[in-house]
Amino acid sequence: MVGEKQELFEGGLIINHLNNLKMLLNKTRLLITIITLLVVTSKVSAQDYMAQFSNKIDFNILNEIIKMSDDTVYVSNTNHLSKDGLFYFYDKNGNKAIEMGYEVAYPFTGKTAIVKNNGNWGLINRLGEFIYHSQFPVPIKLSSYEKYGIFDDGEIFDNGGIIYDLKSGTQQSGFINCAEPVTPDYFIIKTKAGKYKLIYRKEEKSIFKTEMDSIVPQEFMMYDERPNLLILKNKDKYGLSLSNGQEILKIKHEKIQFLGKYIMLLENKVWKYYMFENNKLNLIISSEFQCTSPTYQSNAIGVYSKDKKYNILKINGENLSQDFDYISGEGTLGIMNNSLVIFNSKTNFYIFYKK
Repeated sequence: MVGEKQELFEGGLIINHLNNLKMLLNKTRLLITIITLLVVTSKVSAQDYMAQFSNKIDFNILNEIIKMSDDTVYVSNTNHLSKDGLFYFYDKNGNKAIEMGYEVAYPFTGKTAIVKNNGNWGLINRLGEFIYHSQFPVPIKLSSYEKYGIFDDGEIFDNGGIIYDLKSGTQQSGFINCAEPVTPDYFIIKTKAGKYKLIYRKEEKSIFKTEMDSIVPQEFMMYDERPNLLILKNKDKYGLSLSNGQEILKIKHEKIQFLGKYIMLLENKVWKYYMFENNKLNLIISSEFQCTSPTYQSNAIGVYSKDKKYNILKINGENLSQDFDYISGEGTLGIMNNSLVIFNSKTNFYIFYKK
């Protein structure tokens, strides 16, 4: 009887749950991409700011390239050495690293950079030599998992086109369309009463005795080998727990939020930013600013807005020397008047494209 119950549980609830997980995972990936690029202002949206550059710049590609890029050279269409509006590569001293200019050029990623020349896209090495130059004016794409560059050369390929590893500059035979997740050990269900429970799959049991108003995991998939942090809400109070049931903070706090790897705790109108390390919370910084999205830089916490302007909060409590009309969700790029700027891995910025 117990075996039949287990079989029914595994064959029914888990299968349905896995199907739902796959759908949620795809939706989550799409949502992350949208959030990454769109931080909405109260009156003027991010799309409005980005629209002035969208005829030339692919923001999805630029966002991913910046996160993979190094800081040894930078690329810009505005410099005292060039007045023709083309994009050139410069070294850290402001001298041209490559003499040739391009209609569009993205930062170097490892050994290659994506450029547009004579209306067609291609890859160059650090000497400015073309590794590949498409014969067709079709925009380059990036694979979703490895971030390979994919060129459509006009022919039909099972793998989608001519594929290059941007970091090494080597041609690839294919790419991964979507990595299937391993079945999680924990999952959240909604009860008929509109409450939420955390279920441990292996034992078919609820982790918490009390049903919660909401349960928010720090990571989407929860496994035994790496217990996941959870924000628990009950009766308008917040607490923090591990997915195995270990209590970290009692459910008595005013507000708790996740911000990437950080945990935000609101106390007396001050936001405290913690990291969970060695099985305890370690305070990183306290600030008046409430960040809305995490940045990719290791020396920064996240993006925040104030008075309809955007800035980045750093882990030392400092922020950028000036505010911006818009900053992308991961802190990769910003817009200031008619200029599109890039934030490098140290949170320094430079003008990438000026209209």
